[in-house]
Amino acid sequence: MAFTVGSTPAEHTARTRLPIVFLTRTVLNTAHRIIYPFLPSIARGLGISLTAASGLVTLRMVAGLTAPFLGPLADRYGRRRTMEIALLLFTLASLLMASTGALAAAAIAFTLYGIAKALYDPAVHAYLGDTVPYHERGRAVGIVELSWSSAWLLGVPASGFVIERFGWRAPWAILIVLGLLGVWLTHAGLPTAHDHGTPLAASNITTWRNLLHHRSVIVLLLTSLLLTLANEIPFIMYGAWLETTFGLSLSTLGLASTVVGLAEAAAEFSTTMITDRLGKRRSVLMGSLGLAVSLALLPWLSGLGLAAALTGVVLMLLTFEFGLVSLLALATELAPDARASLLSLNVTAFSLGRILGTVAGGWLWQWQNIALHAAVGVACALGAAILLARGMVEIHG
Repeated sequence: MAFTVGSTPAEHTARTRLPIVFLTRTVLNTAHRIIYPFLPSIARGLGISLTAASGLVTLRMVAGLTAPFLGPLADRYGRRRTMEIALLLFTLASLLMASTGALAAAAIAFTLYGIAKALYDPAVHAYLGDTVPYHERGRAVGIVELSWSSAWLLGVPASGFVIERFGWRAPWAILIVLGLLGVWLTHAGLPTAHDHGTPLAASNITTWRNLLHHRSVIVLLLTSLLLTLANEIPFIMYGAWLETTFGLSLSTLGLASTVVGLAEAAAEFSTTMITDRLGKRRSVLMGSLGLAVSLALLPWLSGLGLAAALTGVVLMLLTFEFGLVSLLALATELAPDARASLLSLNVTAFSLGRILGTVAGGWLWQWQNIALHAAVGVACALGAAILLARGMVEIHG
């Protein structure tokens, strides 16, 4: 992961601090990823039904829609300070989860988790945009995004281990300590980036209006939405599909989830090796078209047995994650004077894609035919590729 020396000391220093960002973001992402496999345990601990517990997840997702209002704070008050505030909110949420079994406290905690991520993610990618040269940014973003799969491959098994021995609150207690450690590492180990910031008097609405006047920004947001929809619609039901089609046990589904994490990690690692050399825009196009092809193959692979079906899922996730991470690297240079504001709008596009994909995927499952999900996904992936090919030019490519 060697980087060439940048044009300023700040750029060189930022690259040497990528491990801090990676570790801190892995902690942040762990709180999001452990919810899904351990939601039944959380529901029992809170004394509520699984349906009610799933409402907490929805609450967190809705809280993530605050990104357009919170993300611009990093443009005005600094990237590092915003990351520190996000990690403090994360720590407070973990304290609520670890210290009480009340539903109201859990609802507040899940809301805070959503807000913390809406604050942290645009700030950290804006920080990379400020401190890493564009020709190396795909590698930097790929390294940081490895934290998403790392949270699944490391955080989920570790949480299962401590829940089994110490109860459902134990992971949250550990996350309190790790959250505080993340605040300290961020403050002590990350140099203050040069912020291009907007004037303090500028309102969010003014910033949004200025950004949305640019065609490339509109194309970015629509591409992000369609790419997320293309993956989420089939993926939200992959567990139900594998279970009903192949009669899998819970333990086998757990193994399949490990395959999911490995596929994500492989894709994120690929961006560190390929995206900068191929070009960000071309990489997104390759990921989008690859996703369309993998989705088109999914129903056929399903008929060839479990191994082939899992291969199809891996191909889907590899191409999606590669395209998505490459798109993040591309987005960091579209509006250098308002990076965090633009990236926060992009977070909202991702969130809307997940919410709409969850609803659409659940509705389509009434026919229990993965070919329907795949067909809609193919249309969305091709739409994203066409938009990007016709509507965006990579100036710095």
